[in-house]
Amino acid sequence: MSFSATRTEATQPSPLHNYNGPLVEKRTRTHKSARRAPAGRDVSVGLLDLATANRLSSVNATADGDAVSTYMARLHRVEPLEAAEQHLLACRYVEEGDMDAAKLLVLTNLRLVVKLAKEYKRRWVDMLDLIQEGNVGLAEAVTRFDPHRGVKFTSYAQYWVRAMILNYLMNFVHPVRIGGSRAGRKLFYNLKKARRELTRRGIKPTSEQVAEYLEVDVSEVVRVGTQLDAPPVALDAPAKGYDGTTVGQLLASDRVGPEEAVARHEISSQIEKVIRDFGESLTRPRTRAIWHERMIVDDAKTLKELGRDWDVSKERIRQVEAEIRSEFKYYLLDNLGDDVELEWLEV
Repeated sequence: MSFSATRTEATQPSPLHNYNGPLVEKRTRTHKSARRAPAGRDVSVGLLDLATANRLSSVNATADGDAVSTYMARLHRVEPLEAAEQHLLACRYVEEGDMDAAKLLVLTNLRLVVKLAKEYKRRWVDMLDLIQEGNVGLAEAVTRFDPHRGVKFTSYAQYWVRAMILNYLMNFVHPVRIGGSRAGRKLFYNLKKARRELTRRGIKPTSEQVAEYLEVDVSEVVRVGTQLDAPPVALDAPAKGYDGTTVGQLLASDRVGPEEAVARHEISSQIEKVIRDFGESLTRPRTRAIWHERMIVDDAKTLKELGRDWDVSKERIRQVEAEIRSEFKYYLLDNLGDDVELEWLEV
């Protein structure tokens, strides 16, 4: 017995609801020639448009309920399909490029998206945004579903719906991106599960224990855990206990203060003078060349180049350089004291 496609007849929504989405009130038989659609990229784009064109944010709340309730009330007018019917629709879409069959798969599973979206509802996330992302995942599932593998469409679709919702929560809800690394994504999905499992085993779920359990760095556990456990704080938010002061104004500045800037400039000038005087105190030509051409310049010559210039081995140049560095260290201490340290003196 063949199963013919059904065309969805959209009802005209009332202006009060301001909703322009396609809805199914009844299923009517259509002629076979009227339900064909070209397969390929255009079909995929058409399904994505179907899932995203009706912006859920345009659904206004009414006296009878909020926006989600209004949206759900309209979805209840869509007749659900049995698994066998969904299988036949998926076969027709895959084998014949039947766009009407694909659209019907999307429309009759919108309630599944709402059900899954409710599992990820948080006080700082708009429920309509979760539904919108889930609808995109549903359309993606239709384009990727293989009906010949013996898997129900709803079982396959829920993975794409969850993936899109989790991707939205991970990358677009938090001001700081969480899933920037593989460890970050792994922690986003499994941090709470790992904590529950460790607690069940009688182990205190510290950052170190969670990192060992999930095989990630402790720093990643601290970073992701901090972002998931506490809501972000705006820098321009009022600081508690301080009248007329924001949180950002209480943070320490990374800028160098005027007194520290003057001190740095003064010590820098003194070091430059010591370096210049030490260079003038060198009497041997080869030693002066190594000092000026290798030790105190940015574009320094290599040991090999200096060895070729003075007809010695590069090892001998290295030995002379070490001697100069040792002499300059004592010269610096004699002139500025032991409070001044230069990293390159220890090389």
